[in-house]
Amino acid sequence: ETSICTATAMATACAAHGAFPRPWISTSRTCATATTSCASRGASASSVRGDASRASASRAPTDNGETHPLCARSGRRDALVAGTLSLSAAASLAAVLAAPRPARAEEKRAFVKDPSFYGRWSYAEPADIVPFVEATAARGDAAAVLKAMDEFGEYYPMYKLGDEKGTMLARLVRDRAPKNSVEVGTFLGYSAIWTATNLPPGGKLTCVEFEPRHVAVARALTSYAGVSDRVEILQGSGAERVPDVVRKLGEGVPADMVFFDHCKECYLPDLIKFENAGLIATNTVVVADNVVYPGAPDFLDYVDTSRGRYRTELLDAAFEYDQVWKKDWVPQRDALSFSTRLADAPN
Repeated sequence: ETSICTATAMATACAAHGAFPRPWISTSRTCATATTSCASRGASASSVRGDASRASASRAPTDNGETHPLCARSGRRDALVAGTLSLSAAASLAAVLAAPRPARAEEKRAFVKDPSFYGRWSYAEPADIVPFVEATAARGDAAAVLKAMDEFGEYYPMYKLGDEKGTMLARLVRDRAPKNSVEVGTFLGYSAIWTATNLPPGGKLTCVEFEPRHVAVARALTSYAGVSDRVEILQGSGAERVPDVVRKLGEGVPADMVFFDHCKECYLPDLIKFENAGLIATNTVVVADNVVYPGAPDFLDYVDTSRGRYRTELLDAAFEYDQVWKKDWVPQRDALSFSTRLADAPN
């Protein structure tokens, strides 16, 4: 998926008609792009209700007219959620989907857009957010940087954690006080800034991000926010960089906290790679985003409390990536999963 309004005239037209430009999405991040594509075309964890009629709709064509294999796999989410999740996990998902929308979502809709914004600030590539942040937030003010990124995201929706989930993640970091944290799927550095500003003294965050252009922006923004002394960002996929993460933390040193926010289909295989590499140990906390929408049912089943590997909770939240350029878009329910590795966990 690629399109974005880059010309002032198009941006003005979007604003005049109540529509807004589609965000830049990297086509080179095959897994992440496919997941985003599936989400934007209707494949969702709301299929926990067993609505198998959505399966055919989720076989979304790619730009060349072919069905993306990950979209086809996502189309089987109905069967995965309805047929393979444990009863407790399915019940948790159903509770999240049935929950009323929080007040924060109502407050978000109150944001008043300035149509002239599109003429002053474009978003044709990831680095376009940097000048806006620098013009809006003071160097070293992490809270102001996050606020600027949130404001930019109101005009150009993007796959970042968002204020509601960011607050949740920050609370988990403060409560658990991890000395060694790992993040896979850093995008532009938003969640890394949330994490870094809430680490205990001496705490470190090692991030892995696939897309080189995202890495460059994330490094720039974490530096501008004043947290680069606590954050190191590696370029590559989570699976590829596992040995490097092990070296960064130290041989035999597990992570205290891991945050997954990358390819949803990759959550489970990457978690298992982390386990096999010794990065997950008793009391390691694994937090994962978008486990309800677009959904990661196989991952949720693996970490479900009833399986005996982890103690898992779902933290209800709104889906942060509002696709407001779509006339039929309906805000979605989502959740962060919060899993603590148990002692003597089975393989």
